[in-house]
Amino acid sequence: MNLNNIPKGTIIYEETTEYIILDDEEKMPMIIWKEKDIVRDLKISRIMKKAIQSVGEEKYGRGNFFIDRFPKGDEQYLTWYCRPNMNPELIEERSKNSS
Repeated sequence: MNLNNIPKGTIIYEETTEYIILDDEEKMPMIIWKEKDIVRDLKISRIMKKAIQSVGEEKYGRGNFFIDRFPKGDEQYLTWYCRPNMNPELIEERSKNSS
């Protein structure tokens, strides 16, 4: 996977040999499995869920997010998103307070 095109200032939460978790252009965490054309199985799903859930709890608080397992359509890699399910102003306030 070529990570040279990550914009400067992008927050990278975690990176392993298998995946990377970083903010997308909307400042929401996303997890990308580094192996291209991978078939999602139970093992990969569990690894991805545990990793992105940890970041979601840290950023939004427990229970204040959901894991979107459906790609937007143009991803070349297995990608999941951690989306907030609470008031956007509250999210912004929490982000400022945790910085």
